Amino acid sequence: MNGLTSRDKVRIAEEMLPPRAGLPGILAAPVPHDEALQKSLACLPSGDIQQLLDGIAYHRLDGLAHRALSRLPHDSIDPWLRSSLKRRSQRLAAATLSQALALADILENLARASIPIVVMRGLRTVESIYRDRSLRPFEDHDLLVLPEDRDQARTVLLRLGYEEQGWGLLRRGGVIVDLHVDPLGAHRRPSRHAVFPFHLRSLFSRATTGLVAGAPSLVFEPEDELLLLAVHLVKHSFDRLVRLADVAHFVHQRRGDLDWDLLFLRARSCHASPILGWTLQSLPLLGVAVRAVDVPAIEDDGPLERFLMRRVLDSRTLPYTGEALMALAAPNLRLRLLFLFDAFWPATERPQGAWHTTAALPGRVLDLAKGRAIQTAGRRKA
Repeated sequence: MNGLTSRDKVRIAEEMLPPRAGLPGILAAPVPHDEALQKSLACLPSGDIQQLLDGIAYHRLDGLAHRALSRLPHDSIDPWLRSSLKRRSQRLAAATLSQALALADILENLARASIPIVVMRGLRTVESIYRDRSLRPFEDHDLLVLPEDRDQARTVLLRLGYEEQGWGLLRRGGVIVDLHVDPLGAHRRPSRHAVFPFHLRSLFSRATTGLVAGAPSLVFEPEDELLLLAVHLVKHSFDRLVRLADVAHFVHQRRGDLDWDLLFLRARSCHASPILGWTLQSLPLLGVAVRAVDVPAIEDDGPLERFLMRRVLDSRTLPYTGEALMALAAPNLRLRLLFLFDAFWPATERPQGAWHTTAALPGRVLDLAKGRAIQTAGRRKA
C-alpha cells in the first residue's frame, strides 16, 4: 500500500472485521463487538483479571474498556473488573476536565495576543474523535505555533505562571505544555524534517478556526490530521493500542467525508506514503479495513519492512520498530543513518563537540538497551 498515488481510488470496507488484537482489540475497536467481548470475558479465569487490568492500563484503554463493558449485562461482568474500570474512568474524566480548564486559559490568552495556534492530539483528540472526557488519557498539551510566534507564545505562558523545563517545555503544577514550531518535533531531531518535509505554513493556511476546550484554536483539515496521527503512531512503534485506536476511530467516523485522493497526494508530497500505508495495514487489529480498488500500481515493501509489519500485525512488535520503519522510508542511505542517529540520540541531549559526543556514545547505547529492555518487559506483560 506504500506506493499509492493521487489517482488511486480508496474506500472503506462496508463490513467491519473482527479485531485481530485479542481482547484489548475488542475493547478498543470503534465498532462494538459485544457478543465476542462477552464470550472472551466468560472464558477468562478470575485469576487473570489483574493481568487484564494491567494490560488495559498499559495500552491506556481504561476509558474505552469501561464503555465497552458498560454495554454488557451487569451480572455478566466480574464485579471487581467492572468497579475498577469505573473508578479509572471517573478519575480520567475529572483529570481531563481540569486539563481542559487550564488549556482554555492558555488558548484565550494566546488568542488575545493574536498568535495563531493548533492543538495537536491530546484534548483535541478527546473532543473531536471520542467526544467523551472519560475515554482517552493524555499527558501534556502539544501546541503548534509558527516559528516567528514562538517567543511571544513562550512569553504568554511565562506570564501565566508556567516555568520552563527545557526548550519548548513548560509546566505549571500538573499541566505540561510542549510548544512546537513543527509538527514532527524536528527541533530535537532535525533529520525528521529532511526525511518528512511537512510544509508548516501550508498546514496553517489550510486550517480553519475552531474550538478546543471551548477556546479558539486552529483546526487542521481531516486529511492533514489523519496523516499526522499516522506519523505519530508509527513514530511510537505501534506500542500502545490507544494510538492505533485514535486512527481507527478517526477513519471509521470520517469515512464518508475523507478525500482519499487528496490524502495520498499530501502523503506523497511529504514522503510519508509508506507511513500512511503501514498505518492502514495495522487497522484490522481493531477491526477496521481500508480497501484500495482500481489501484494502477502498488510498490511492494522490502523484506525488512514486511518482516517488521508482520510482527506488528501479530501483536509482537519488535523494539525500535518505529525508528526502523521511518528510517527505511528515507530516500537515501545518508538520510537513513542520520535519522537513526537523531532518533536514538536527540540533538538536545548530546554533549557539545565531536570528541565529547564520541566519548559519551557507549554510555548512551547502554542507557538505550536498559530502557528498551524495561519497555519490552512491560509490553510482554501487557
